[in-house]
Amino acid sequence: PLRCSYFKKYSRGFRSRPRGFLVRVMLLVAARRLATAADSKRPKQDVLGRVVFGSLVAVTGGLAAWQAQRYYWKCELVESRKRMLAAEPRALESVLEHEPSPSEFTRVVVRGRLDHAHQMLVGPRSPPAGSPPGPEIHSGWLVFTPLHSDTGPSVLVNRGWVPRDRVDELELPRGEVTIEGVVRASEEPGSFALPNDPERGNYFWIDVPGMALDAELFESVPLLVEATSKPGEPGRGFPRTRPTSTLLSFRVEPTMHLVYSGTWATLCVASTVLVAMRFR
Repeated sequence: PLRCSYFKKYSRGFRSRPRGFLVRVMLLVAARRLATAADSKRPKQDVLGRVVFGSLVAVTGGLAAWQAQRYYWKCELVESRKRMLAAEPRALESVLEHEPSPSEFTRVVVRGRLDHAHQMLVGPRSPPAGSPPGPEIHSGWLVFTPLHSDTGPSVLVNRGWVPRDRVDELELPRGEVTIEGVVRASEEPGSFALPNDPERGNYFWIDVPGMALDAELFESVPLLVEATSKPGEPGRGFPRTRPTSTLLSFRVEPTMHLVYSGTWATLCVASTVLVAMRFR
């Protein structure tokens, strides 16, 4: 009886309160519970945020340092290639006596007879840099011809570029010829490059061992020599050789590596500031 009277006394007073007051009390209690739950989860969320945004800072900073390293590497590569191209060309036989596998861009002179029966066209390719303007400036082929020598090994020679519709105008020298050029290596085919098809005579990228085998050059170390010309000296006929000075150009120049490094460094600094403001 005492408990019932106590309950009736206070419940009567509680029911006398306005309904809006009860709603406010319930909302206040719910808000406090939500705040308590959020406070309990906040440390975990802060740790996850620091890990995610901290890794973003680390990645952008690493990319900035990597591009800066590539800038200095590319500058050294440019200087090394300049020294090699500034050297006087030597007979290939003399080069092979001291270096069985010559470095790429070594300047050489080869003498022998061109085997036009095993000529190969690689492409399509754009005309070489430094070509004079004209109506023939469109895609074409690189002309590869084996050269047989009586005093040295047989090599594969990249004689130059010819437009697609002017292959029948190719110069086909007979007898012994002398070609000045540089030693070159195979190309790295791109992700979407088509495979070479020697049976149909379709070559899309330069594969020195494969092309040498197709040309019946059974040397232990097949060599490719790219014919070059001095600036302003590429002949008007075809194939059109590439000027030596254009061999110093790169798909990505050293200054572009600086631009990339600066971009990543800016993103790294911006990410660091945002992380510091958010989690300080």
